[in-house]
Amino acid sequence: MDIPLLVQHFLIHLHETGKKHSTVSMYKHDLMAFFKWLNQHSPDITPGILPEEKSCYEEYLTYLKDKNLSEANLRRVASHLNRLLEYHNLTDQFGSLKATTNKQRDLVDSDFITEKDTFSLLHSVVSKKNLTETQLQIHKYIAPRNYSILILMLHYGLTLNEVVSLNINDINFSQNELTIITNKGKRVLNLSKDDKKIIYNYFSNIPALFKPKDYTDDPLFLSFHPQKMVYWYDYNLNKPKRISLIGVKRMIEKEVKRSGIQAKARSTQFRNSC
Repeated sequence: MDIPLLVQHFLIHLHETGKKHSTVSMYKHDLMAFFKWLNQHSPDITPGILPEEKSCYEEYLTYLKDKNLSEANLRRVASHLNRLLEYHNLTDQFGSLKATTNKQRDLVDSDFITEKDTFSLLHSVVSKKNLTETQLQIHKYIAPRNYSILILMLHYGLTLNEVVSLNINDINFSQNELTIITNKGKRVLNLSKDDKKIIYNYFSNIPALFKPKDYTDDPLFLSFHPQKMVYWYDYNLNKPKRISLIGVKRMIEKEVKRSGIQAKARSTQFRNSC
C-alpha cells in the first residue's frame, strides 16, 4: 500500500530533526503495519486518516499482543504510534498509548549466554570450520566484521538497533571510545585496547572504494554482496550500504549454529549477559 500523506510528513519531520536512517525506517515499518491492519479490520475508516478513537489503537496493540509480539516490541510500536499522534496533535485528545501494563518478568538462566558459550562463539566466528569452498572465499571479508559486531554485543551490551545505527564518526580509535546515540540520549563507552584493535582491523581492511569516510555519518558496519564478493555501495546516497537489522539477525543465527552452542542464543541474551 502507498504511504499515507500524514505518515510521509511525519517521516520527513524525523529526518529533519536528525533521526538516523535506520530509526526512520523502523518508524516507517511500524506505522505502515498499523495502517495495513487498519484498512483490513476497519474498512469504514477513510484510508490514510488517523482514527480519533483511542480504542482503535488499543485494539491494534491487543492484536499484536495476541500474536505473541514481545514486550519490548510492543513498547516500541506504542512509542512510534504515540510520536505520530503527538506530531498531529492528537495526544491531548486521549493521552498516550500504553502497550502493556505487565511488569517485566525476572530473568532466568536461559536468558543468558554462558562464558563458555561466549568463548566458543567468538572463537568459531573467525575460524574456518564447516565452511564450503565458496563460503571460505566470503569468510575472509565478513569474518572481521561479524567478529566486531559480536564483540560489541557480548562485551558492551549493544542492541541490534545500536549496532546497525553506528556511523564511522561514532568511534574514536585514538581515544578508544564509542559513542552510542539513541532517542533516549547519548552514552560513551570505553573500549578495551584489544577490542578496539579488532574493530580497527575490520575497518582497515575494507577496500578503499567502499571504506567509510572518516568523520562522516557513513555506516561503520557494511552490507556484503556474496555473489559479487564486494561490499554493497549505495549510489543514491553516495556512501557504503549499511548492514540491515535482518542481516545482523541472520548472521547471528548462522554463527550460533556453526559454533555448536545452544541453538536459541540471540542478541537479547548477549545484552543480558553483559
